[in-house]
Amino acid sequence: MNCDAKVGLQPTRSRSTVLTAAIWAALAIGATAANSQEAPPAYTIAPPSHPTGLKISGFGTLGYWDSTGPDDLVFRRELGQNVPKIDKNHAKADSRLGLQLNYQASERIELVGQLVVREHAHFRADHTIEWAFAKFRPTEDTQLRLGRVGLDMFMLSDYRNVGYAYNWVRPPTEFYGWIPFYSINGGDAVKTLALADGHLKVKVFGGKTEAGLPWQAGSYQLGARILGLGATWENDEWRLRAYHTRLKFTDNAPFDQLIPTLQTYASIWPTGGEYADDLQLIGQRLHYTVVGAAWESDGWQISGEFSYTHANTTFAPQGKSAYVSIGRRFDKWVPFIGFARNWDSAKLVLDAPPSPGLNEAAQYLNEFFASTHTDQYTASLGVRWDVADRMAVKMQWDRSVVAINGTQLWGYGSAPWTGKAKQLWSATLDFTF
Repeated sequence: MNCDAKVGLQPTRSRSTVLTAAIWAALAIGATAANSQEAPPAYTIAPPSHPTGLKISGFGTLGYWDSTGPDDLVFRRELGQNVPKIDKNHAKADSRLGLQLNYQASERIELVGQLVVREHAHFRADHTIEWAFAKFRPTEDTQLRLGRVGLDMFMLSDYRNVGYAYNWVRPPTEFYGWIPFYSINGGDAVKTLALADGHLKVKVFGGKTEAGLPWQAGSYQLGARILGLGATWENDEWRLRAYHTRLKFTDNAPFDQLIPTLQTYASIWPTGGEYADDLQLIGQRLHYTVVGAAWESDGWQISGEFSYTHANTTFAPQGKSAYVSIGRRFDKWVPFIGFARNWDSAKLVLDAPPSPGLNEAAQYLNEFFASTHTDQYTASLGVRWDVADRMAVKMQWDRSVVAINGTQLWGYGSAPWTGKAKQLWSATLDFTF
């Protein structure tokens, strides 16, 4: 959730339960290349060619963006980024560097890990660890993973940090930008079955996740317990997915400090009092269902996803989001177009405060709502140029129309937002090694 709302409340913070030292120890003895089981074959990072041993590889992105228009909203790639830092240094939004290790201990046991350095509003050393798990294959068609594993909620889950793996400068923000979670501390299990002319992978996963989010001049930590189930079918041309994930929040956002005020004056301001419980995120549930499809043949590359989100609290994303992308490869060039849309179904029904002393509380509630919901659409046009082996240059233009009460994906600028269009120009150099 976007918690850059301009308010005077003090942040609250939660301690992580992750055993950082144990995770670093696991990384010291091995990890893996980006787990791109579902990435397009041309972009996957190859697994070790030897039955046992250590393989080291990695990926990176050098990026830059600029926008036109007044200083009203500030771009950011995802919610966990610090808006003032990105606005001051436009290279920070998309730039990242990843190191991947893969230790094949035996024919059936693998130790896997991934470190990624990128912009974090709530930086801690263990936040650079995306993966640190042990993988076991009891049979050829069954896989078990335990530790810190990737959070598999959508098609790009395993490689949304690997810019070389897709044509865009960045994944569509309407679909990917509002989810700050990348991994879970827990595990998953996958069963693979032959079906028609392809194969079907059924996955179940669960654990705890956390992410740092910006808050005024600082940040806070948001955590959740996660359970998920999904299936992916793919052959040489098609990849089809359907997943459902349930999150139960284990931390509060800093705006829960408004609760005592709303409770105190609930008798004279009923509509304000009704939102007191909603501001308490702990225990609230969010359900996320997504279906996706990708097709690649004769140089054409078409992909899209659609999701539905439902939450028990008004102050969490709700509604539908979708995108579609069409590209065509011409030797080393891939021009592409895309369109992404988010429809938020939540409503804030707030009567005028009965007393001038409650005007500030009403303003906070309205800002909190706008900063936790997305209502916008973006048209994109760009080109990818594979300049060398394992290296690509990409350029992209985006035009976003953002509703006044749906600014979750953006940071606040120095001017008030009036609902006009924002244009963004971006370029990246993506590579793997």
